Amino acid sequence: MTFRTLLPPNATQPEQALEIVMSHVGDVLFDIRDVKNPDKCPADLLPWLAWEFGVTWWDDEWTEQQKRDVIKSAASVNKKRGTPGAVRQALASVDRLIDVIEWFGDTPQGEPYTFRVVVHGNSVSTDELQKIFSHISDAKNARSFLGDIRVTPEKVYGNCYIGGSIFTRQSVTIKAKRRDE
Repeated sequence: MTFRTLLPPNATQPEQALEIVMSHVGDVLFDIRDVKNPDKCPADLLPWLAWEFGVTWWDDEWTEQQKRDVIKSAASVNKKRGTPGAVRQALASVDRLIDVIEWFGDTPQGEPYTFRVVVHGNSVSTDELQKIFSHISDAKNARSFLGDIRVTPEKVYGNCYIGGSIFTRQSVTIKAKRRDE
């Protein structure tokens, strides 16, 4: 590629290299203002936008829309970081029913500044457990300690209707008595 240089003849090699690199700035195929917008940012730049917005958990397996939603919600997540609500919100991406029980809400009451997590499901893989633990460690405050993660059978909610009927058959023979008997 040929271009006219604006550098003087005594320009150093790093200056010349910088000029060559900067000459391609105008070749960008999209509006540079869209890079900061999670809805309009090109998909291949989303990880860098997530880093800039302070997203602490990123999964390359997410769909493009999930990635954009995580970036959009980063400000509210970071505002609540260190609260039980932040832990619950972080665990929402695991797609399981998970309860976070703090020490004062546990029965019997737990050690101060501890909490435990109950994962509802019949089986949990080690990858899922690692992901749950990573989400918790990322969202919890520094003073609280995770007591344990328990896996319990899945909760099933709904109405259950039970009905029944009884059918009996009985034969009765009625004999009339005579008056003279």
